[in-house]
Amino acid sequence: MGDVSMNSPIDITVFIDPLCPFAYRASRWLDQLQQQRPAALSIRWRLFSLEQVNAPADSDWRIWQQPVDYPGRPGSNPRYRALPAFWALAAAQRQGAAAGDAVRQALFDARHEHGLDLADVAGIRAVVSGCGIDMARFDADTADRDVLDQLRIDHEAAVAQYRAFGVPTICFDEQHAIYLKLAQVPPADDAWPCFEELRRSIIARPWLVEIKRPNA
Repeated sequence: MGDVSMNSPIDITVFIDPLCPFAYRASRWLDQLQQQRPAALSIRWRLFSLEQVNAPADSDWRIWQQPVDYPGRPGSNPRYRALPAFWALAAAQRQGAAAGDAVRQALFDARHEHGLDLADVAGIRAVVSGCGIDMARFDADTADRDVLDQLRIDHEAAVAQYRAFGVPTICFDEQHAIYLKLAQVPPADDAWPCFEELRRSIIARPWLVEIKRPNA
């Protein structure tokens, strides 16, 4: 049985796509946990593309190989494109965890509170410019295709290690992970109890495979 003690700092990895409202709510929830107990939780945010995972299995299309103005994956809705946003997130992460967190939070809010088009390069840059990061370095990194290799590495790792199929995928350790859908951000007084119960159940009960509300 895994260690389910809540008395020591907890390290988790979370795979996200800025297009996804469920990833947005989970991001807000997990940020809330860190605000309430700053020393109790460490989060590594990694990238996972819904556009890519929904490509046909026999397709050779790869989002990280597309030009910045790509029209979208063949057969998909061109409204749901996120390559420039992934590029921005990867570039921000190169400036450290604080910069990565600031840009992640700003892009999620811009998308899910204000309807930002995540294929709008200029709009994304305007959002990022308010995050207090080095914009000269950001501009250089968002012109460097090598930065997109982080998206490939993260996405392929999520599929290979956890068989990830969606976001958010929250990984409690190298073996135990969950895909979580939240209808709302948990209330502040239930933020940590919810997390502790989920983590304990997933780590201690490997036979617990899926819970789903049939009327949701």
